[in-house]
Amino acid sequence: MLKKALILFVGLSFAAVTARAVPTFNRAHGVCKSPFLLRVKSEEAEAVVRYTLDGSEPTAESPQFTTNFYVTSTTIIRAAEFKGDTRSSDVVTASYIFPASVLEQPALPEGYPTTWGKFTSMSGTAPADYEMDPELTSNSSYAKKIKDAFYSIPTLSIVTDKGNLFNKEKDEQTGGIYIYTGTSDSNGRGWERPASVELMGEGHDLTTTCGLKIHGGQGRVPEKNPKHSFRLTFKDEYGKKTLKYPVFGEENVARFNSLIVRTFYNYSWIHSDATQRTRAQYARDLWARRMQKRMGYDTSDALYVNVFINGLYWGLYNLSERIDDDYCKYHFGGLKSDYDVIKREDYLEAAEGTLDKWNQLMRLSEKASTPETYRVITGAAPATTDAGPEALLDVDNFIDYMLINQYCGNNDWDHHNWIAVNNREDSTQGFRFICWDSEQTLYSASKNVLDVNNKDCPTYLFQNMMKNPAFKHRFIDRAYKHLEDDCGELCPTQAQALWDSLQSVISLAIYAESARWGDYRKDVHPYTSQGELYRADTHHALENKRMVEEFFPQRTANLIAQLKKKGWYANVDAPEFLVNGRKVAEGDTILLTDELTLSQGTYIMYTIDGSYPVSWADDTAGEVTPDATLYSMENLAKILTPGEVTLRAASKDGSNWSATVTRTIHVMEDWDDGIVEIQNDAPHLNDKGQLINDNAVYDLSGRRIDNSKFKIQNSKLPKGINITNGKKIINSK
Repeated sequence: MLKKALILFVGLSFAAVTARAVPTFNRAHGVCKSPFLLRVKSEEAEAVVRYTLDGSEPTAESPQFTTNFYVTSTTIIRAAEFKGDTRSSDVVTASYIFPASVLEQPALPEGYPTTWGKFTSMSGTAPADYEMDPELTSNSSYAKKIKDAFYSIPTLSIVTDKGNLFNKEKDEQTGGIYIYTGTSDSNGRGWERPASVELMGEGHDLTTTCGLKIHGGQGRVPEKNPKHSFRLTFKDEYGKKTLKYPVFGEENVARFNSLIVRTFYNYSWIHSDATQRTRAQYARDLWARRMQKRMGYDTSDALYVNVFINGLYWGLYNLSERIDDDYCKYHFGGLKSDYDVIKREDYLEAAEGTLDKWNQLMRLSEKASTPETYRVITGAAPATTDAGPEALLDVDNFIDYMLINQYCGNNDWDHHNWIAVNNREDSTQGFRFICWDSEQTLYSASKNVLDVNNKDCPTYLFQNMMKNPAFKHRFIDRAYKHLEDDCGELCPTQAQALWDSLQSVISLAIYAESARWGDYRKDVHPYTSQGELYRADTHHALENKRMVEEFFPQRTANLIAQLKKKGWYANVDAPEFLVNGRKVAEGDTILLTDELTLSQGTYIMYTIDGSYPVSWADDTAGEVTPDATLYSMENLAKILTPGEVTLRAASKDGSNWSATVTRTIHVMEDWDDGIVEIQNDAPHLNDKGQLINDNAVYDLSGRRIDNSKFKIQNSKLPKGINITNGKKIINSK
C-alpha cells in the first residue's frame, strides 16, 4: 500500500502542485462516512472564489463561495479565484463520495440525456443508463455490501463539463465523446476533452488534469457496450505533460504520459451474448498480465478502481498502463524514438516506429529450422559479415508469453489483441511480447489453441520457431518449469492462487458493479434476447466456484496432454535435486556438509556452472555439452564452493531426453548466528504436536540440522506460529 501523503488541503496533494495558486478546502477528497462542513481558503485577499457543482469549470458568472456549507451527499466541487471577470488561479477540483447517496443514483440525473450514441449495426439509439438497480439497493443486506464496496478499492473520479461527454452536436470541437464514440465513421475517433481526475482511497491521493478520450475497439460500439473505456492523456495544454505519481505502487514505474481506464466487455454482464454474461468474473485479462509479471517480465500494470463521472457511479474498471513508446522508455530505458511498438487490431501496424524489424523477424522465422538462422534470430551470430550480432527475439519472454496464452486458451487472439516492442538501438534484447486484452480466456479447461497460426502474428512466429530443435527444447524446458517443476506459476495451486488474489480484491466491488450494470440486458437494452438481473452473490459466485473447482484443477494436466500430443513436452521424467533426501526448491540454502544428490533415471547429465548439459544447436538428437558430467551416486555438495550456484540437469531414457531442471541455490560452509525457524517430518510429532525425536531436525527447505548447535525453545506448538510444528531454534554456538 502507498504511504499516505501528509496534506492539509486537497489543492496541495501529492501530484497536483499547479502552476498558479489555487483555493484550498479544509477537507480532503475521498469516500465519506459522515457529513461535514466545507470551508474554502483563498490565496489572495482581494480575490473571490467562485465554484460549480455540476462538473463544469467555474466562470465569472458562477456563484461566489461566501458561506461555508454542509456536505451531506455526493458532491463534486470545482473552484477558482477571480479578480473581477478574470480568473486569477487554476481550477481546483474535489470529489466527496457518499455511498448512501450512490444507492439513490437516479434513472435520469438532471441535465443528462435520455439516449446516448446511435447504433451502428441496427437502427435506433442506445438508451442511456444511470440508475442503480432498485431491486438490489432496496435489499438491506445487498445494500450494505454495495456501500462497503466503495471503501474496498480506490476511487477514480473523472470530472468534466457534461457537454464534453454528452453534447449531441456533431462537432469535432464541442461534440460529446460519449455520444460520438468513433465507431460507424470518423466522428468521435480521436476527439479529446479536458478533465480533472482524482485517484483516492486505499493510500492514494492524486488530483491532476488531463485530456479525456473514448478508448477501445468493439467496446466503444453503442449497441454492444454502453460502458465505455477511457484514455487519460497528460499534456502541457492540460497541466503537465507527464504524470509523476506511483499509481501502481512505489516499487513500480511512476511516470506516465497516458493511462487507460479499461472497462470489461467480453465476459461481462453487459455483453450482448447471454453465455458470456453468465461467465462474468472481471479478472481474466488482469490474470494474464499479472501472470506475466510473476514470471519476471514487465507488463501493463493495473489497478482495480470504482469510477465516478461527475459524481455518478459508472462501475468497476481497471486503471492500466498504455503500451506505447512512452511506456517503453520508462520501463526499458533509452529514448522514445528508439522503439518499435507493433500491434494488431484490425490490421498489422507499427503504432510507434516502423515494421522493418518485425518483417525481418517474420521472414527469418520462415527459415528458423536451420541452426544458422536461429543463431541470427537470437543474436548468437551476425546477420551479415559486415554487422555485429543483433538479437531479434527475446526467446524466453516469447516462450513464456505463448505459454500464458496457451494455458488461457485465448480465443480472441492472435488475429488481433497482441503487442510486441523492440528497441532498435539495443542489439542485445530483441522483440518482447506483452500480454494485452486477454478477456476471452480461462473459460474451458479443455480448450486447445496450439494449432493457431496467423500470418505474421505471434503464432506464425511460434509455429516457425518450433521447427528448430534448439527452440523446441527451450520451449519444453520452460513448459516443464511453469507447468510442473517445483509447483511452477502455471501449476493448479499457483494459477488459482493468482486468480483468488484478484477475486479477493473485488469481492465487495462486484456488488456495486452488479447494481450499476447487472440489469442492463434485462431492463434497459436486451439487444438479441432479454437477460437476467445479474448478481454478485449468485451469478458471479457460481462462475467463480466453477473456476476454482473445475477449471484450475484440470487445466494444467489438460495442457500438458495437449503439448505431449504435439511432441512439445518431454515424455521422460525430469531429474530432481535432493538435499538430505528432500526436494531442493529454487533459492534454497544448503551447507557443504549436506547431502546434495540427484534422482530419476540412470543416465543423468548435470552442470554446476549454469550452462546447459545438453544442446540441440547442431544435433537434433541432443548433444552432451563439454561442461556436463555424468551423474553417479556422489554427493554434489562435495564439489561446490560457497556462494550462489546454478545447477542444471537432464535425464535420458533411450534416445529421449527429459526437460532440463534448473536450481539456483546458496551454498554455505556453516550456519550464521541468529534465529532459525525449523520444521520436522510428521513422524517426529505426536498428536499433540510435541517433538518425539529431537535428533531429527530439519529447516524449512528440508535441510537436516545438527541440533547440538541449537536449543529448542518450546516442544509444543505455540499459538500463532505458522510453520509445520512451530519449533523455533536459536543458534547458541
